Amino acid sequence: MKNIIWIWLLFSLSAAAQDSTVLTLEQCQQLARQNYPLLKQQQILDKILQVQTRNINNAWLPQAALNGQASYQSDVTEIPIRLPGINIASLPKDQYRATIDVNQQLYDGGATRGQRDLQTLQQQTSRQQVEVELYKVKQQVTQVYFNTLLTNEYINVALLAQKDLTQRLGKMQAGVDYGTVLPSSVDLLQAELLKARQQEITAVSSRQAYLEVLRLLTGSPITDVAARSIPTAADITPTDTLSRPELLLFHLQSNTLQQQSILTGTRTRPRISAFVQGGYGRPGLNMLSNDFEPFYMAGVRFNWTLWNWHYQRNEQQVLSLQQKNVEEQSATFSLNTRVQLAQQKGEIDQLQKILEKDEAIIALRIRVKEAANAQLDNGVITVHEYVQDLDAETQARINQKTHALQLSLALINYQLTRGY
Repeated sequence: MKNIIWIWLLFSLSAAAQDSTVLTLEQCQQLARQNYPLLKQQQILDKILQVQTRNINNAWLPQAALNGQASYQSDVTEIPIRLPGINIASLPKDQYRATIDVNQQLYDGGATRGQRDLQTLQQQTSRQQVEVELYKVKQQVTQVYFNTLLTNEYINVALLAQKDLTQRLGKMQAGVDYGTVLPSSVDLLQAELLKARQQEITAVSSRQAYLEVLRLLTGSPITDVAARSIPTAADITPTDTLSRPELLLFHLQSNTLQQQSILTGTRTRPRISAFVQGGYGRPGLNMLSNDFEPFYMAGVRFNWTLWNWHYQRNEQQVLSLQQKNVEEQSATFSLNTRVQLAQQKGEIDQLQKILEKDEAIIALRIRVKEAANAQLDNGVITVHEYVQDLDAETQARINQKTHALQLSLALINYQLTRGY
């Protein structure tokens, strides 16, 4: 009894381990997103924003600079007065000065805040560009996943055809042994059996290729896909609501250009800062002294650009035109997306109507093949005619499976096109 329990546990664990590599469509999409190298770029963009924000905020910290100067000039200031008994020494033509200048910004017209907001918007725009690329990966995974499912169905249909042919071949071979059936009939069935096996080999090869693509995209050792995760119905009600990442990207690009225009407007605002300068040199602040002396100076600076030849206005005009261009791109994308949705809805309606007929066609083809089977046993028809009916049933099954998967793919593509 203990041995039976251990065998059952080992079998359960083995089955669970095997099933863990059979992934649903949602699992493949999520794994592909996590595995895509571009996703790590978002973390890098966040770190870049942190460093840039620190640098921008440093504009409000005191800025210190060390300056030095040594010069020789052709002439110096002289007092054009000569007094008896008083010798006024002339200034030296070589002069030396070293200073430490400390500046503290008091008002910058909102330039620092505007630059910080601009960097944030640019970082959000870059992150959204990554999301657009990741959305393309999601679409790619979906297409490969359905191709894999389709090859699975082709394999199943090919195996079913082989089963029928093998059963019929056994009966025909018995007829050949008793001399009631020509050997050419068996040869024909064997040729059809080989053809069915060729179809299986082709489908298996394609399936392995698609699974390898999924392994590369997901970074997971996937061995099969799960048809149970495929939807058979979806909301395809026409709506003006789109949630594509491209639309958010256009919106962020427009906001970025608008923020650049606001930042450009701060260039003509006044700037106020406090400063302290300490130094040592010859001459010092006393221009009549020939000695090296320390000195200092403190005060407030004011700067206001009154005229820049319409640079600000021209720059804002360019940014406004760029913003209109982005808006037109967004409108064009929305229009093209709605056109694509209309086409996809038409495809969905068509596939739904075709599927309604597929079941009836398969039922009729099965009845025809079964009748042909009985007729072949009674020698009413030839093997060639039987094979034709069998091929017709096989093709009907392939068409039904293909149309069912095409409908599921069309439903998912409709939601992907909408952005949901």
